Parts: sequence; structure tokens; C-alpha cells
Amino acid sequence: MKINNNGNDDYIINMAGYAGSQAINIVIADSSPANLELISFHLQACGYKVVQFSKNCEALNYLESSAEKISLIIAELMPDGIAGHEFCRRLRNNPKYKFTPILISSRLSELHDKMLVMEAGADDFINVPIDRDTLITRTKSLIRTQALYDELLDKNAKIEAAFNKLKSAQDTLVNNEKFISIGAMAQGLTHEIYNPLTIIGGNLERLGLRMKKNSVDEEFLTQIINSTRNAVKRCTKIVEALETYSAEKINVIQRANINDILKKVATLFAVKLKMMNSINIIEKYDESIAEIDCDPQALQQAFMHLMTNAAEAIENNGEIVIATALTGRTITITVSDNGAGFKENEISKAFDPFYSTKQQSLSTGLGLAVVSGVVKLHKSEIDIKNNPSGGACVTIKIPAELKLDEDSVKKRLFNYEY
Repeated sequence: MKINNNGNDDYIINMAGYAGSQAINIVIADSSPANLELISFHLQACGYKVVQFSKNCEALNYLESSAEKISLIIAELMPDGIAGHEFCRRLRNNPKYKFTPILISSRLSELHDKMLVMEAGADDFINVPIDRDTLITRTKSLIRTQALYDELLDKNAKIEAAFNKLKSAQDTLVNNEKFISIGAMAQGLTHEIYNPLTIIGGNLERLGLRMKKNSVDEEFLTQIINSTRNAVKRCTKIVEALETYSAEKINVIQRANINDILKKVATLFAVKLKMMNSINIIEKYDESIAEIDCDPQALQQAFMHLMTNAAEAIENNGEIVIATALTGRTITITVSDNGAGFKENEISKAFDPFYSTKQQSLSTGLGLAVVSGVVKLHKSEIDIKNNPSGGACVTIKIPAELKLDEDSVKKRLFNYEY
């Protein structure tokens, strides 16, 4: 092998050390002792640490057991023993060397073998006889590429760590929206459940007085039973709706009916409206709608956010209309109000995270962003616009034959595309 010296030693040596004081390790495998010695000499002159082997198989054994960071591997294309393409293939199968630069020395006549070794993972070639400046230049270029890749990996790791922290904070904020809704309902729930309990208590007192007077007739007893039964049903309905809404289970795919989910939310939300100014809920359901695959908890939370926004947009004496319709293969859900509606510049931002038109609110501004995320989780579409007569209308379109895989949904959880 002939190595030319063009008198550029100062340039080459000054180019070394771009990676700082950290040692740069290079592994060389060459069956020619003279080639091995000369290549090692010129690379060591640049400040690199060189480990030499006369066979590719020896280099492989060393690389598989070494704990050191290897910045470059130089090997022959056609040595005695393991050929260059097999050498590259085995290295690339090892995760540790998946992206480590490999420089192959070859002759111009070995074109077919060059193609094989490139397909197996080689990064560059240097022709034999080797020009020294070419050797050093390509070595530095490959090592620089490796250093940049390592830097990219490090930055990606930091970005991933930051993303995980952001995701954790996002989860907290999303849950906070849920707890805010529950907190706002607490006082109304107390009042709503207290009323039927008062009826039950009063019925027992009336029954006790009648029994003392021995004047319990069939008509009175039937009245007491019916009144008590209705009060118990009212309490049960409210508690079941709250229990479903506040459950910690998420991303459990079940067969459920959209109408049933909306009815539970309307029942629970009516309690909250007791604390507001004469807001009525009007429900219009298409009973031909069948069950679909869905996450009932996520949908219930989304519908609660929509109704909360609608109620807060109504100042006095208003109504919220909840409607469903089955058209072809699409279930359409609308939540409409006769409140103030959106300003034109607000509609485009309505589903943006942390955007809120409320000046004084405990809300984090994630309510409609959560709704958008839940809708996308269900492979559906959402749109918001102002009603011609006033107020806003949110429309959700869900496939009537929606099929969801629980594992895929879990992977997409808060990849909610806010």
C-alpha cells in the first residue's frame, strides 16, 4: 500500500481535537501488517487512540466485548476470513454499533463487492493504494458525523425527558378541569339529594303518626310508597351519574350508546344548573342510534365540558339544547345554547390549549382542547360555529359503526392532538 505525503501535516494535526479532550477511539482491521502499521501511525499522529487487528473476526470479537465508545471502524473489503459485507452486517445487528461509522478500504475493481458492503451498512470507501490526506480527511468527516449524531441523541433524550414532564403536567391540568366541574356541582348536588331525602324522612314521620293513631289505610300507604320510591329513584339516578363521571377508569373501550352517555351527563348537569339563572336543558335524541365502540368516561367528560361552556355563556334565562341524529353511517351530536356566542376571532382559537375567553375563572383553558382530543381519539370530527339566532353550536360527527382497539387508544392517550 502506498500512502502519499503532500506536506499537509500541520493542517491535518490542527484539525484533530475538534471533539475536545475526550479520547477518540478507532478500531482498524487489516490483514497486511504494513498497511495496518502505516494507517495506525498517521491516525495516531492526529491524536486518535487506535486499536489494531490483523483479522476482521478479531476486531468483531473485540467490538462485541468492548465497553469503550468507538468513534470509527476501518476494515478491509476482501480480507482472509470474514468479508467486508458480513463484517458490516454483524456490526449493524448490534444496537451498540447501529450508527457507528464504518470505512472500508478496497480496490477499484471490486465494484460488485462494494455494492454488497454498502447494502450491509458501510458508510464510505477509501481506495487502495491509500492517499494519506484522503484517509485523514474521510476519517475526520466520519468522526465529526458520529459526534453530531451523538449530540443529536443527547438532545433527543433531553427533549423526551422534557416531553414526559410536560405530559405529566398536562395530565394534571386535564384532571383539574374535571375536578373543577365536580367542585362546581358539589353545592347543587347537596341541595338536589337533600330534597328527596327530606321527602323520604317526611314520609316516615307521617307513616309513624298514622300508625300511632291506627289510621293507616290502603290509599295512604300507596301514596307513601310511591312518593318514597320516586325519591329513592331520584337519588339513585344522581349518584349513578356522578359515580360514572368521577370514575378513575380511562381508556377502557366498551360498547355503549351515545344517547345513554348524554342522558347521564344531562341528569348530572341539571343539578349544576340549579345554582345558575334559570337555564333549561332540552333533550332531543334519535332512538335509532345503536351502540358503538367508545371510551364512555372520556366522552362523558367531553360532553360535560361542552355543557359547562354553554351554561357559562348564558347570563340569564337561557336554554341548552342537546340533540342526536343518525344520518347514513354518521351519528351527529349537537350541543347548542342561546348565549352570547363567540366573537369571529375567537372561533379559530376555541380548541387551542390554554385559550379561554373567561376573565375570572378557575379553568385552565383546556376544556375544549380536551373535547377536541377525545373526539379525535374516537376517529371523529368536531366543528363550532355561532347560531344565526344567537349563541354557539358545537357539532360532533362520530362513525355509526366505530371500531376501536384498546391498545391503540392507550398509545394515543394524550397524544390527544391539542
